[in-house]
Amino acid sequence: MSTKKGHSDPLSTPFSGARRLYFGGICGSSMSGLARMAQARGFSVRGCDRRYRSGEAEALREAGIPVEAEDRASPAKGETFVYTLALDQASRPMVRAKMRGIPTVPRIEFLRFLMEDSPHRVTVSGMHGKSTTVGMLAHIFQGAGLDPNVSSGAPLTQGGESYRIGGGEVFLAEACEYRNAFHALRPTLALVTNIDHDHPDWFHTMADVEASFAFFLGRAKGAIVNADCPPLARIAPRGAVTYGFSRGADYHATPTRGGLLIRQRGEKLGLLTLSVGGAYQWENALGAVALSREMGIPFPCIAEQLASFRGIGRRMERVGSCRGATVYLDYAHHPTEIRAALQAARGLGKRVFCLYQPHTYTRTQTFWQAFGKSLAEADMTTLVDIYPAREQPIPDITSKRLAEEAGFSYAPTAEEALQKILPLLREEDVLLLMGAGDVAEARHLLDR
Repeated sequence: MSTKKGHSDPLSTPFSGARRLYFGGICGSSMSGLARMAQARGFSVRGCDRRYRSGEAEALREAGIPVEAEDRASPAKGETFVYTLALDQASRPMVRAKMRGIPTVPRIEFLRFLMEDSPHRVTVSGMHGKSTTVGMLAHIFQGAGLDPNVSSGAPLTQGGESYRIGGGEVFLAEACEYRNAFHALRPTLALVTNIDHDHPDWFHTMADVEASFAFFLGRAKGAIVNADCPPLARIAPRGAVTYGFSRGADYHATPTRGGLLIRQRGEKLGLLTLSVGGAYQWENALGAVALSREMGIPFPCIAEQLASFRGIGRRMERVGSCRGATVYLDYAHHPTEIRAALQAARGLGKRVFCLYQPHTYTRTQTFWQAFGKSLAEADMTTLVDIYPAREQPIPDITSKRLAEEAGFSYAPTAEEALQKILPLLREEDVLLLMGAGDVAEARHLLDR
């Protein structure tokens, strides 16, 4: 892993003078939201993606943002090329942009540009739970009348958008840690949900993860951290606000029959209840409580908004039914997340069937044994081929081999996997379509 910061201070990107933007990987959840926000700021916007025929591509076109195929990408002189880090540096749009002398800027720099004028720049980062926590906070902020701008890596509501254009002084953003991207941001208040070893193509060890998050927290004016995550508590800056079930946390939760009793520095605030299931949701909610209170939002408002929160897109999102079974979609792609999602699914039906698409070869290789153990939480797991994202194949790292060693079923594609799974489904079963790649498109196969 590179230990360089990789970003200059103050802001040195060309957006202030630019009027035309070309987004590489525009159909990604975060990228599509930023493209819409750019359009609202008066930029001329277009882009490319491998998924140029997807529903998201069509929605962008309907909004007046042209989308072309990645292998036909045509960034032109006079445009600024904004790219996702998931885009291969050897891809056609990147190569063409550099050949034509077009400025190329990572998406995090454009997010920084959008945030820089907001007095309250609030970020949520962490290896797990950050998108859901952003969704919770967006819901709270709206209920409190803050009218926030929001940029997230997932739809803020199930069936909704990944962004919100507001008129208030708060900009709430999900801050991605991959390749130290979030080092570009300068939040006034930074919440970190947890840290764990992930993105092994960049963070080779847990020490790399800790160093990256420690640097980021050091840039923030104020920090809020999960006291129940030991490595995070260890790197938290002096004066950081803490939350959790651990004794001594500034925002402490005690389980009760009706929910969680919340105390702020020893003073009782009240009872917290949730409508979304899963033990991990309580941790996300506690982080949202702590940050909201630090921003001065009354606890009754926070509790009311969290009680009415219904979840975000691709996080245990109910997307239909098939043969009496209920079908859910989940973005989990790390063993920790997979175990949590499958345990939550266990409470929703009699049997749990999981169709899982591994995400990247390096992650699959690094957590090989852990994937086998976590996916065993389902009654039946079927693996499909690895979603490569930005990576090239690694010899002998395949879904087929993992399935054979772990005792799972295997099929090359989601369509072939469903041919195996659907005849087995019965009333009150759960089918979970899981992964961070294009496995979400499998939901449309259920309508055939």
